[in-house]
Amino acid sequence: MAEETQEKTPFKQLTSFYFSNNWYSFFTITYLLFFLYSAIFFLDYVFTALKFILYTLGLSTPLLGLNSLFWGIMFVISLVIPFSVSLSAIVVFYDLWAKTKLQIKQKMILSVFIVIIIVTIIVTMDDIIRNVARQPSLNDFIEKSGLIQRI
Repeated sequence: MAEETQEKTPFKQLTSFYFSNNWYSFFTITYLLFFLYSAIFFLDYVFTALKFILYTLGLSTPLLGLNSLFWGIMFVISLVIPFSVSLSAIVVFYDLWAKTKLQIKQKMILSVFIVIIIVTIIVTMDDIIRNVARQPSLNDFIEKSGLIQRI
């Protein structure tokens, strides 16, 4: 008889890692909540990027210059990156602790670096978003969507 092995889904693997009965579960749950909340917070940025794309589709794009194209691309990308980085932080931390054979000291140092790098990316992207949103080619969208108060 062939034995059936039930593979855990990636979601079950993540939840069993973050909510395990180990001494470090307090830290893993805190880490998970921090980046999960960040992802939820930045989900609004993704919706703003989608609104901008729909807004752009409604315009007469042949009348817009290349300036609008490049600032629009920069705006959309910079809106999506914080959300993506927040989600990937959850998976990267799991991969580091569950799938590598490094020593605990090395994993701790890498975990600190991961947090520092991800927070730096998020803060930098927030500054970039605000600077890009101030560009004249995006003024119309920023004003119509009510984002003028947030930048």
